[in-house]
Amino acid sequence: MSAAAARSRRITIGEVMTPAPYTIGSDQKLSVAHRKMKDNALRHLPVLRAGKLVGVLSQRDLYFVESMAGVDVDIDVIADAMTSDVYTTAPDAALCDVAAVMAEKKYGCAVVVDRDRVVGVFTVTDAVRQLADGLA
Repeated sequence: MSAAAARSRRITIGEVMTPAPYTIGSDQKLSVAHRKMKDNALRHLPVLRAGKLVGVLSQRDLYFVESMAGVDVDIDVIADAMTSDVYTTAPDAALCDVAAVMAEKKYGCAVVVDRDRVVGVFTVTDAVRQLADGLA
């Protein structure tokens, strides 16, 4: 979509998010998260407990925790490494609004939630992709 076309209509997060993202349980071992991220080229995993969003685990969070003395990735669980203060948004939120919050707060992702269910993830990579498309 051209930059002019993007300006003429409101793009929603639902149009540009990564839909049906991989998720992980808060009680899973760090090694499971590491493998899932590596195997699927992921940088963010929404963390669920009993089907509800309770956090997000970033690749940076995981690497930081793995580097700490005394951490055993085959014993320690994701709940110990995740960020529980998650930026969430709805699929109908405006791309420009979500991107502005992410830039201001320096968030790496927004978890897209609809009726308490994780339906997508919007990352900095997705934002850059939209920028590149708009510049083309």
